[in-house]
Amino acid sequence: MNKAQTTRSGLIPILLLILAIVLLVAEARPAAAQAGSILIWPVDPVIEADARATALWLENPGKAPITLQVRIYAWSQDGGKNAYAPQETILGTPPIVTIAPGAKQLVRLTRTMPTPVGREQAFRVVVDEIPTASPASTGGAAVSFRMRYSLPLFVYGAGMAHSAAKAPAGTDHQLAWRIVGSGNERQLEIRNMGVIHARLTDVGFAGGAVPAGDDTPPGKGLFGYVLAGATMRWPLPAGTPAASALVAVVNGGPRARLERLPD
Repeated sequence: MNKAQTTRSGLIPILLLILAIVLLVAEARPAAAQAGSILIWPVDPVIEADARATALWLENPGKAPITLQVRIYAWSQDGGKNAYAPQETILGTPPIVTIAPGAKQLVRLTRTMPTPVGREQAFRVVVDEIPTASPASTGGAAVSFRMRYSLPLFVYGAGMAHSAAKAPAGTDHQLAWRIVGSGNERQLEIRNMGVIHARLTDVGFAGGAVPAGDDTPPGKGLFGYVLAGATMRWPLPAGTPAASALVAVVNGGPRARLERLPD
């Protein structure tokens, strides 16, 4: 036997050992490892005054079927915090769906009773993944992960439209702010004295006019919502400096300074 043949015959046991390890790892991997991720659109559904329902689409991009439960809660804000309650004004159908891999499912969000004239009502659409039972053949302990998705839903009565939410700051969403508390317990309080919700993004403090990137932000990106006629509070990080101005993007409009209330 020459040297090349000896080398090849010596590699065969090593390659077989590597192949055995690969097969062992593959058998131990759960079949539904890709479950637990869905696509939802639109992310900001609305029911306009002249419509009775709107569509919400759920898509399963994974490799295993997924079962989802859709529930809708009345959304209010009290004491500076969000509050959710069962309701019968908006119905989601079907409430439970099983979606095959690569498929999508339509869920209708339907108004069951009239919305008051000139009013905007707020709801939260909560989509929960229902964990499926692990196959009996799977050995060892199984771990199920439950995903939850929460979307805002705004519903309008006659004389009110979602387009009003895109109006310039200071019109339908009349916002004002102040700092409450002291020391490490300080909070940013924002009041919405208008009739339309305010979706706040890129919120930041500034020492002068509307800043050009030199602000100290309590929250970049989506900061939160202040519903019509409500007040919300957010804790301020320790060491946040005192400031005379607060700027924000409201419902996708231009970044603008908000009115300050007396402390």
